[in-house]
Order: sequence, then C-alpha cells, then structure tokens
Amino acid sequence: MKMRKLVMTAMALALVGNFQMAYANPGAGGLVGVESGVSAKRSEGAERSKKPQRDHAIKLRHKVKRIFNALDLDDSDTITLDEWLVKTTKKAEKHFDRIDTNDDNLISLEEFLAVGHDRDKDLEVDSEAIRACVADATGEAAPERPDRNTEFDRIDTNDDGFIDPDEFLAAKSEKATAKFNAIDADGDGAITKQELAEALKHQREFERVRRDCVEDQREADDLIG
Repeated sequence: MKMRKLVMTAMALALVGNFQMAYANPGAGGLVGVESGVSAKRSEGAERSKKPQRDHAIKLRHKVKRIFNALDLDDSDTITLDEWLVKTTKKAEKHFDRIDTNDDNLISLEEFLAVGHDRDKDLEVDSEAIRACVADATGEAAPERPDRNTEFDRIDTNDDGFIDPDEFLAAKSEKATAKFNAIDADGDGAITKQELAEALKHQREFERVRRDCVEDQREADDLIG
C-alpha cells in the first residue's frame, strides 16, 4: 500500500514538472506554444486583410502606367493639354459619325435626342436623391447634367438648328480641357503620373459612393414595395 502511494506521488510530481517545462519552453508545444500559435494566426489574418489593399494599389499603378503612356505622346513624363486633346479629337469624330445617322455631316435635334443617355433613368432611380446622397457622403455634389434640349442649344453656337463637326469638336474640347485643368493640381500646364493617379483614385472612390447610393435607393424601394 505504501509502495503504491509512493508510485502515485512520483507520477504526480513528474506530471507537474512536465507541465512547468512545457509552459516555459515554446518549442515544447505547451501554453507558450499555444499562445505563439494564436499570435501567428492573428498575424496571418492581419496580413490577409492587407492583401486587397496591396492588390488595389498594384492595379492602380498598372492603370496609371497604361493611361499615362497612351497620352504622353512625346515620352516627356508629363502630359500637355495638346497631347490630352489628341484623343479627344479622335473620339469626337467617331462620336459625331454615330449620331449623324443620315450622313449629311450635320446633327439635327432629332438625331441628337435619339442617342440621349441618362444612366439614372436607365437604372430607374431618382437622380436628385442620388446627387444628394453623393454630396452628403463625399462633401461634393455629383455633376448635374443639363437636359438634352439645353445641351443641343449650347453646342449649336450659330443657332442654325444643327450641330456641325466644328461645333461638336469645340464642345468636346471644352469639356476635356476642364477635366485636364482639374487633374493638373499645381496648374503648371502639365499632368504628372502622381496627379493622374490622384485623379483616378478620386474617380474610383466617387463611383464607389455613387454605386452605394444607387443600391441604397433600390433596397429602400424594394422594402417599400
């Protein structure tokens, strides 16, 4: 009986000693090892959460490089207004031809209205509510588009009831120049890669907010029925 008690006591002491060694030695798989494993998992989780941010940054750098290289025609590492408008001119010519369906080299009001596009109308959402939502979220109002009749009258500068190629190009160039000046943050007459990157980030954030506002309005409409 005494011998059995001695054996049980020895076993208990051995277990206590092993426990203390495991706690003190992380490599032994004890409590410190468990805590290290938890910390490692937390680090892995934090690293995974950073991955989308790194991916977005990489995609943005690639996008900036592609767009910048396409517009920087003289490889000067800056984009001038003249370079900026080269693409505008090409796009304006193609756009004019699409609208001028009867190929008379003039755009009538009927032809102009036929290609009218209002994405808010297509999405069946309240444009005013969307603009208010965007303004509240970003602190800046979404650009308000004039109605198509007003836009036609603005482009038709000689008031003959038609838009000719020169008038159409002038309107497109005016809009493109305004965008150029907005991106050229320091106003030196040239856009750098950094300025282009900032403009693209701002545009992406603005569009994200707008999509959220549209989705909120749709969900509210669905809830109301």
